[in-house]
Amino acid sequence: MALKNMLGVRFGKLLVVAREANHPDGTAVWRCVCDCGETRNVAGTGLRAGRHKSCGCASPRFTSEYLTTHGLTSTRTYRIWQGMKARCSDAALGKSRKLYFEKGIRVCERWQDFLNFFADMGEAPDGMSIDRIDGNGHYEPGNCRWATPKQQANNTSANRLITNNGLTMTLSAWAEKCGVKANTLLYRLQRGVPVERALEVSIVHAGRLRALTRLRCCEVCGREFLPRASQVAQGGGRFCSQPCNGKARAKRREQPELTIQRLQGG
Repeated sequence: MALKNMLGVRFGKLLVVAREANHPDGTAVWRCVCDCGETRNVAGTGLRAGRHKSCGCASPRFTSEYLTTHGLTSTRTYRIWQGMKARCSDAALGKSRKLYFEKGIRVCERWQDFLNFFADMGEAPDGMSIDRIDGNGHYEPGNCRWATPKQQANNTSANRLITNNGLTMTLSAWAEKCGVKANTLLYRLQRGVPVERALEVSIVHAGRLRALTRLRCCEVCGREFLPRASQVAQGGGRFCSQPCNGKARAKRREQPELTIQRLQGG
């Protein structure tokens, strides 16, 4: 086959400038200069077939456009997105699996792509992380926000909700709103103080507390007393003191029929 002269012919970014020694198998080889300045010896058959159009600099593997997707992989927002997907996936382990995957919480299809997530949520503000407004809902537009640790703590299923005047908030949120310590508010509610009175800023005096709660009469001495909530929950709280409790036990030992009568509801 006659040699095809390709001197001066351009193939993409390659310009044929000289003839080189044939390949051992007899294939013609041409010296080419790339537009980037690099020189390559290329087989003529490869040039004519379109397999060689540059020295390699035009390959997608070496372009910044190929290597760079969005330029945000090192950001905190990207790490939050990765963590969100991880705890909702079948690969989640331990507590994350129990609280997210096993409860059926998922990341919506749109947010499987980070660029869509970034377009909807924007960059994560300092000191904030992603929070689901509805704790039983999915990670999706409309149900997520950037929230502070305090906001997140007030939005968990473990919080006690209190309703007053048609407004429902967590116990800690009410405590902050009314200027009452959370432990104080919890104590008042456990003692049976009505919600509207428990939210008062002033500390309830012991005498006033008794007037606001359900008093009981001791079954031994008849004195009014305020039982602890834990006693009432366990079916106790029938005696005002340990001495009265001891007297009742002694009486039951002397008269077993009283124990039977009490157990039968008499």
